[in-house]
Amino acid sequence: MKLVLGAMLMLAAALVQVTWASQLEIAGTFPNVVLIVVIALTWTQGVRAGLLWGCAGGILLDLNAPGPLGLHAFALLCGAYVTGFWARNLDRESPLHPLGAVAVSTLLYSLVLIGADRVLGLPIPPFAIVVQLTMAAGLYNAALMPLALIAVRRATSGLHWEPAAP
Repeated sequence: MKLVLGAMLMLAAALVQVTWASQLEIAGTFPNVVLIVVIALTWTQGVRAGLLWGCAGGILLDLNAPGPLGLHAFALLCGAYVTGFWARNLDRESPLHPLGAVAVSTLLYSLVLIGADRVLGLPIPPFAIVVQLTMAAGLYNAALMPLALIAVRRATSGLHWEPAAP
């Protein structure tokens, strides 16, 4: 059941991102719905769930993006890993920590994709524009994180992705 629910959640997030999210542009950026959902899942369900669904969501995004398969998946895995580390070592009840986690994950996501574009010889924007867009995207994603946490908690209530402690 949890695999079906997770697959439906990732598919919905990816479809919203590649179809409607660009219509929600603010300051030249739009929300990264898949990243927000992956970080919300990591925060609420644990790092294993975040890594699993980060990989799945990234592959879905890669199918719609130019470039080699796996770049978005790798970028999402970086964010899920950092968020899992953050959630394990800090107060999980603080409302500010998930906001910081998604902002840092947005930065990592952007750095991975820009670095890959540079290695592949694809055009990248000037540094000042990259910084401006990454900061705006981080703030935008952080602003949407509370809604994502509420939605993910409701959708996954009663499901635990981490194995029980011995």
